[in-house]
Amino acid sequence: MANRPGRVMIGLRLSVAVFALSIAPCMVSARTLEDALASSISQSVPNKIRAEVNQFPQVFAAAVAASFPVTSTSGSYVYVFNPASDSFERLTVPLGPIFSERAQTLGAGKLDVELNYLYTKYDDINGQELDHLVSQDPSNPGHIEICTDPVHHIGCVPTEGLVQLDLEAQIVTLSATYGVLPDLDVNVLLPVVRTFLRSSATFMGPDPRAPGNPSCPSCPFTITGQPASEASTGVGDLLLRSKYLITRNAPMDLAAGLTLSLPTGARADFHGTGDTLIGFALYASRTYAERIEPHVNLSFVLNTNKFDRSQIRYSLGADVRIFDWLTLNNDFLGRSDITQPDQIDQPAFVQIERSDVLTFSTGLKVAPLRHSAVFFNTLLPLNNDGVRADEAFIGGVEVVF
Repeated sequence: MANRPGRVMIGLRLSVAVFALSIAPCMVSARTLEDALASSISQSVPNKIRAEVNQFPQVFAAAVAASFPVTSTSGSYVYVFNPASDSFERLTVPLGPIFSERAQTLGAGKLDVELNYLYTKYDDINGQELDHLVSQDPSNPGHIEICTDPVHHIGCVPTEGLVQLDLEAQIVTLSATYGVLPDLDVNVLLPVVRTFLRSSATFMGPDPRAPGNPSCPSCPFTITGQPASEASTGVGDLLLRSKYLITRNAPMDLAAGLTLSLPTGARADFHGTGDTLIGFALYASRTYAERIEPHVNLSFVLNTNKFDRSQIRYSLGADVRIFDWLTLNNDFLGRSDITQPDQIDQPAFVQIERSDVLTFSTGLKVAPLRHSAVFFNTLLPLNNDGVRADEAFIGGVEVVF
């Protein structure tokens, strides 16, 4: 027991060193991704709707950052102190969930360190393909017009716009959970996010969806904007979390959670939400026959900057221990906006709607060595709400000290 503080410090130093090496590439880009997206669209758009078009990159950036999945504080191992042997004993339970929480805490004096990598390529927003975003039709107030005299609105021709958007995110995350008390864990999680964006816009007139045959001596015409491509690497939002085990085995384990998300990530580069979030959660779980551990999570995440961006988050799943060294993880994950989080005044291409995002998470955890685990997981969308990827992949390694 006397060497435990030294072991904990060594584990922290090794983890920080590995994490630092992973973020060594340049952390600053020439311009923000938000600026790159705005310039690729607005440089070819008439002044009349340029302001409305420029709203889209801002609200889109926030929606993307809010969609980043976060791994749980639950370690693969659970330890309970046995007074008879004056030592900590590992419970025989599954290796634990990846994105959900189980109620059991890690164990007093234990440190769980996790390093993971996630890759995702965004494909849709509210069911519309990002690489084929078509402007509003002429019956909509947000439709695009190009005028010979924009100031007096003379010689205006309804115009169809097409935006092709390619967005990827790679996230390396360091997470450390420490058992302060037998029933209390605290966690700190810091992601480093690399985002890559490529976008282009084309405008064609007259819009074939317009009724009649608009008078346009110069029609048909096509205006192609300058494509934009930008990448940026930087820290994401810092997450501070705690979990307190309220009851054991009556008839389930029940814990309460508190989360604080600090806006350390650059919203303009799609690295963070730009807002401070406070989360309140309940976690329930129970292990049956030492092999199956179902769990249910429910939380409310308060956005202190704008209440309309607050969310209810929930999950339902189970971990199944196939062998001592192998656990299968399956979860249904969900998050629902309280109301429409942001609104574009006159959306030329797409509106940010209130969404109920449903995702299926499936993967496995393997324990190759004592006090360690390796996991692999994929996230699959179950509906079209929100900013979505057809799939996202995550892998990581975890060590307990």
